[in-house]
Amino acid sequence: MSDGGDDFASTVGVGGVIGSNFGWPGAPGKKDPKLLLTPEREKAWAAWVKVYKEKRLTEGAYLGGLYDIGFDRPEAHAIRKDERVYYAFYAPRWTGAIELRGLQPVGYRVRDYVAGRDLGLVKGPVATLPVDFRKHLLLEARPE
Repeated sequence: MSDGGDDFASTVGVGGVIGSNFGWPGAPGKKDPKLLLTPEREKAWAAWVKVYKEKRLTEGAYLGGLYDIGFDRPEAHAIRKDERVYYAFYAPRWTGAIELRGLQPVGYRVRDYVAGRDLGLVKGPVATLPVDFRKHLLLEARPE
């Protein structure tokens, strides 16, 4: 709720359990208009619930030693689940290379799993990828 009520990426990307503080517009009592569940917010909520259920990153292993939240830019997080590594990058705006750390020394197909975009092939153990994003970029690296 710290980012206008639409910051689900900051929870999904780090393997958290998503939640909401939206208020039902027809329910009794005084409501903060910034927290009302509008049709637009309901659609966004449904999309993030779908991503959350499909990836189930809460069941993965958070790889806290790969990135330093105080020094690495953009802010980065990684989760290993099965053979795949999931990355979450956060910044108000980022254009440039990111490092995908924690990979095995094989080829990986990288995909933005929120936008459904293929970002190409990389090779571990550390790969760089040129990207351009606002707010967040959530990636899945799948061995080829």
